[in-house]
Amino acid sequence: MINVRSYQLWAFVGGFAITVLMFVVARACSNFPGDEWILKASQRIEVDWLDALALGLDEMGEVPVLPALLGGSILALFAARRRVESLMIVASLPFMVAGQLLKLAVGRARPEEMLAFAESAGFGFPSGHSVYAMLFGGLMIFIAGRLIRNVWVRRFVQGFVVLWIVATGASRVYLGVHWPSDVVGGFMFGAISLTLIIAGRNTSNSGRW
Repeated sequence: MINVRSYQLWAFVGGFAITVLMFVVARACSNFPGDEWILKASQRIEVDWLDALALGLDEMGEVPVLPALLGGSILALFAARRRVESLMIVASLPFMVAGQLLKLAVGRARPEEMLAFAESAGFGFPSGHSVYAMLFGGLMIFIAGRLIRNVWVRRFVQGFVVLWIVATGASRVYLGVHWPSDVVGGFMFGAISLTLIIAGRNTSNSGRW
């Protein structure tokens, strides 16, 4: 008999298997079918306000903004006596580092069609910004669900974070610094990592780490 817990387990196992397969294929292929078409189609949209938005989202995943956001969130939650939620963000840091190390293991080159003002170095798969957005954004959605009592405010905050996650991934393709499959791989790795953190929180002793 399939219950909710077994369904969630099999969904996680399936997602994990697909993620591993993507990493294996990414190591062997410079890009996936459809990657080049999507990248070039997105860049044909080029307008000034999208340029500014994409660059702003880019800065959110770089030093010093990224450490400031993570550190500020950890300290704010700890000061608010939300120790468990604070530790969840701390627990996300090794996964973000792992995402960067996996770039070296896969060794996939970035696209050559970067916009003139876009700058990026190193390997492309998985997208580090996408890993960070899925992990940090996912934790913010989870934490908002626990801390914000007003349902409309909660939904607004969670909806805004979802838009930020999607926009971050889309901006990487728009700027030409990542293939779409780099972004999908980053989102999937981030989602697997997020699931492990939340599961660890839920299976700890009454939610206390």
